[in-house]
Amino acid sequence: MELYQIRSFARVARTGHLTHAAAELNLTQPAVSLQIKALEEEIGEQLFERQGRRLLLTAAGALLLGRAEQILSLADLAREEIHALGGLERGSIRIGTNDSNCLYVLPDVIRAFREDFPGVSVHLANSHSRRVAEWVEEGSVEIGVVTLPVDSVALTSMLLFEREDVLICRPDHPLAAHPAPQPHDVLEYPLLLLDTGSLSHLSLVTTLTDADHPPEHVMQAGSIDVIKRYVEIGLGVSVVPRLNVEHEISHGHLVARALPWLPRHSVGVIRRKNGYLSPAAREFVERLKVDAAARAG
Repeated sequence: MELYQIRSFARVARTGHLTHAAAELNLTQPAVSLQIKALEEEIGEQLFERQGRRLLLTAAGALLLGRAEQILSLADLAREEIHALGGLERGSIRIGTNDSNCLYVLPDVIRAFREDFPGVSVHLANSHSRRVAEWVEEGSVEIGVVTLPVDSVALTSMLLFEREDVLICRPDHPLAAHPAPQPHDVLEYPLLLLDTGSLSHLSLVTTLTDADHPPEHVMQAGSIDVIKRYVEIGLGVSVVPRLNVEHEISHGHLVARALPWLPRHSVGVIRRKNGYLSPAAREFVERLKVDAAARAG
């Protein structure tokens, strides 16, 4: 079973005509017909049946088509990766990340990457870090930029930088004048937090529970941008990464207070253990490391 035979078979299956398939493949109709016949002889099953002027797949043909498309997709991927080796002129990279990193860590890295390698497509998928870890494990994305740690023996991680989470409130809120809010201070006010799938949510609630008692008044949201807006209009306080609120702090919309009792979070890259990274993904990870070093500096 040769790749050119599989490609011809798939094209005939999609067009339903030998003539149309031959024209798209830049082959003669007899050549395509011979390739289909050779496949049928090797498999030992008829792949098409004629109905009027169209060729329709038999049950064996329908089964083969599914596998043929997988084979052709893998062949195209291999070709793309080989072309990508020559200076990253072509290729693609699939990245999973959470909202915080998507908005405040990746933009400059992606912009510079696209400027240097315009032929490489960058595809982003964002959710909370635990969901991103699932995507990396199943192969939906090549790498994840997430809050560490991730709980999976199938993945390996690389630290990029340590992230500080701070309490945020309105400038006229009572905690704005508090130099060092403690857990019991935070628990006095309604909390606005990311949904329960977030590692940050879990860490904060665990710390507050250990220190005092579980928060009673919690409003959950799926986005830190939503949380910031709700804090601005006085619906409560929140704990978010400092890098997410630098703009609002500098413009006086929000006040941030350090929480030394709250463990710092690590931000890092995750990938499958012993998994293959495309040249584009390897280059992107190197640029993330350079960006992380600049942040530390």
